[in-house]
Amino acid sequence: MSTSYGTMPVQKIRAADLLDRRLEELGVREQPSEDTTDKKKCLTDGRNYLWIYVDDDGFVNRLVRYASNGSPYEILRVIEQAFDTEIFSEHQPQYWGFDSEQAWDAWMEEGNRKAIDEFYGELIKFASGHANNIRAGTIGCIQAEIAKKLITNDPRLLLPEERNRLMENVEAIWQKDHCVTVTLSEEDVAFAQLIGAREDDLGRA
Repeated sequence: MSTSYGTMPVQKIRAADLLDRRLEELGVREQPSEDTTDKKKCLTDGRNYLWIYVDDDGFVNRLVRYASNGSPYEILRVIEQAFDTEIFSEHQPQYWGFDSEQAWDAWMEEGNRKAIDEFYGELIKFASGHANNIRAGTIGCIQAEIAKKLITNDPRLLLPEERNRLMENVEAIWQKDHCVTVTLSEEDVAFAQLIGAREDDLGRA
């Protein structure tokens, strides 16, 4: 598990600048290890670690905190201070270039709608025996097989106006026959919420 971070506004930071003494004076230094390369560096505040990925031009491409590396809060704060920028995590709309949660949600909903439309088209091709992009061994393939059986039993499901009924039936069978439901205890839910809250706290330095 990992979390990626980026700067906003978009600001190119040269990796060499990130690794010079300006950060050391603020308590952050490079931590050499067997995993470091010219394109992958590690920063530490002495207790926590943040990985830096470098592009071909020598600029920081992304900052990554892995779950076992502690909290990146102080390291990110120091980078913000040294380079006069703001850093956001991939769990925040600003990381993706959006000003608000609403704008980000709208973009994701539109992307999801397009993906569903594309999948429906491929599913119909599969069920009709035409060339399609359904890959064997995938969840989509299992759902396409379900759709094919449903359409064999009721050819009307091929009609565009029957799309919702077809997809709802495919989803119902998929959930019933191929999904495992896990019921969490109140303690499990509380623990998950705690972890989520901590992740949110780490989202922005």
